[in-house]
Amino acid sequence: MINIEVDQKTINSMLEKAIDEKVDEIVKQKYFLTYSELSKYLNISKPVIEDRLIKNGLKYYRVGSKYLFKRDEVDEFLDDMTANMTATNNDLKFYRRLQEGAKNI
Repeated sequence: MINIEVDQKTINSMLEKAIDEKVDEIVKQKYFLTYSELSKYLNISKPVIEDRLIKNGLKYYRVGSKYLFKRDEVDEFLDDMTANMTATNNDLKFYRRLQEGAKNI
């Protein structure tokens, strides 16, 4: 059996460092994403975002000529979208059909 002893000061220091790192990570997250940022975040192109996500109900906010997306709404939309997909029917092109099919059941 291995006996490891760590003093309270070391534990407090480690916890403080972990909390500071998490706070820094949260602070760096943006509330709104631009088209370019959303494209990088999802690793898909702007036309795919327009054709397959916005046309299927992804919410956006317009400020002048700029379109903005709430990060948490994007995550929620994608969670809902992928929850309706199966291993054999998982193409974004057919998302609306899956949604309509679910209403008819």
